[in-house]
Amino acid sequence: PAAGVAASGLLRRHVGGRPQHLSRDGELRGVGVDLPSEAEVGQPRAAVRVDHHVRRLYVAVDDAFLVRVLERLGYAAHDLTSFLGAQRVYLTRAEKIDGVPTVPSRWLMRMQAVLAGLQLSDVLKPEVPWLGWARARDHVGDRVRIGTPEPRPAIGLRPRKMSVTRVEAWLANPYAIFAQDIMKLQKLPELGVAPGAALRGSIVHEIMNRFAKAFPETLPQDAEHALLQIANDVLRQYAGHPRVAAFWLPRFERFARWFAQTEPARRDGTICVAAEVDGTLPIAAPAGLFTLRARADRIDVCDNGVIITDYKTGLPPSDKDVARARAPQLLLEAAIAQGEIGFTGIARKPVTGLRYIRASGGEPPGEERLVKLDDIAAYAQSAVESLSRLIASFDKEETPYKAVRRARFTYDYDDYAHLARVGEWAALGEDEGAGS
Repeated sequence: PAAGVAASGLLRRHVGGRPQHLSRDGELRGVGVDLPSEAEVGQPRAAVRVDHHVRRLYVAVDDAFLVRVLERLGYAAHDLTSFLGAQRVYLTRAEKIDGVPTVPSRWLMRMQAVLAGLQLSDVLKPEVPWLGWARARDHVGDRVRIGTPEPRPAIGLRPRKMSVTRVEAWLANPYAIFAQDIMKLQKLPELGVAPGAALRGSIVHEIMNRFAKAFPETLPQDAEHALLQIANDVLRQYAGHPRVAAFWLPRFERFARWFAQTEPARRDGTICVAAEVDGTLPIAAPAGLFTLRARADRIDVCDNGVIITDYKTGLPPSDKDVARARAPQLLLEAAIAQGEIGFTGIARKPVTGLRYIRASGGEPPGEERLVKLDDIAAYAQSAVESLSRLIASFDKEETPYKAVRRARFTYDYDDYAHLARVGEWAALGEDEGAGS
């Protein structure tokens, strides 16, 4: 077992403050400090096997050549004896390996017994508290628990206009509004990061925007070919990336085929289709006028009203979340469409439908869903009233832009979680009241 210590190849010396493996010729130069390790029961880290032809034990070393076990153990015993002759020797062993307790080598226990019989046990005690120092590294003193960030900027610094896409972020985590809209902090793009879901969503929106603007009233004879031609133009700058070439383009081709098959039914009874249309809605508030802005992905203008469409590459919100204004984007866009200013170039008409079109390219490649609401105008008005109460609450200087985590929202893309030190205080669902 003692020879196994040296055979393990972990006999080292300190050179320039770093432990190094001691080669065999190092014996001739002399060493001041030795660090033999693995002084526990076990075999050298090599696979032992039997050669039945010569009836000798052999051991494979680095899977390259064979040496006889007895020869290796002889060298190991010689090495250990030589190393123990150094001026100072530190014998170490692991009390556990992979969580399993180990047994000290027999020679180590015999040495301890002999020294105890000679009343020399103290010579094995370390001169300095090595184990104490090691354990001190894991010691945690009085833990300072920080509170949730609750910044309260002056009323004059608080935003007086906001996009409908930011309202959900305001509901989910007011601190994100503080960091981005008030402090003007933007996350720096990471270097060498592969194109992600956000970029894919922007690309799909750009393709559908160009298609709607190219064919606002009538579809081309081959809508799939026209859509793919636009997609190739948009994706050309990203085509060199393997993910785009291997996954994104084929997935969009499947969606384009589905879209070309289903778009004629959506266009039936439609006067025209407008894309990326800007709209505003002024809202009276205690600290002054608040302007709600929107850019609708698509608005279908019909004789009896308009249908507002939002393109999604991920899962769209459920009808329940829309109805309860947890995902208020479409309802607020409907309120803008029914307002005095409305959307640019779109005549004021009732909103007859709110629709999601999901461009997944998977199975199914595309998906269309009309939000089931019995009275869109009433729900839209209710969403505006909820937003007005939220604005009025934050028009009070004592209302903080508190960092929160609420169970009904997801926080997978929170760029300011590290700034708010969320990992030190957050428990999902701990704050359901503020700002809801």
